[in-house]
Amino acid sequence: MSEVVEIDGYVGNFRVKIKKKPRYVIEEKCTVCGECEKVCPVIVPNEFDRGLSYRKAIYIPFPQAVPSSYVIDPNSCLGLNPVVCGKCKEVCEADAIDYHMREETIEEEVGAIILFPKDRIGEYGYGTYEDVIDALEFERILSSTGPTGGTVKRPSDGRTPKRVVFIQCAGSRDENYLEYLSGVLL
Repeated sequence: MSEVVEIDGYVGNFRVKIKKKPRYVIEEKCTVCGECEKVCPVIVPNEFDRGLSYRKAIYIPFPQAVPSSYVIDPNSCLGLNPVVCGKCKEVCEADAIDYHMREETIEEEVGAIILFPKDRIGEYGYGTYEDVIDALEFERILSSTGPTGGTVKRPSDGRTPKRVVFIQCAGSRDENYLEYLSGVLL
């Protein structure tokens, strides 16, 4: 629910500005009863499961989320700007739904920053073939809390694959891609 917007400083002493997005659920009040999720009429792809399963517009981001509280997806919810649905607020006995939350900026001091490449290398078929997945998607498939309950199944048809092939460190030897993969920077 947060995004880094500015970094200043040096190794061992970074100052990081973070945009904290509104949850629209007051986490201290939320009892995680699940009544709000039951009445939500909106179903969208679940980002945590890398789009391999679905979730409601009000949801818990992932099984071990901290804080353990629901959050409303403002891009999917029918209850924001203006309130059209409001079903989750109606059933929330804890009065934890707050459609008027706003984003805020916070600052933190950190010693190190880890970068993860956002772009993927397309020549292996990722994004073209449904059954070519990345390591995070495979982790979600293998997880007992994932979309297949830990059973290896192909995203395209839900069947068990005969073989699984891994491509490790794709692009790590090509300076046009991700030359810092499989390496240590000092």
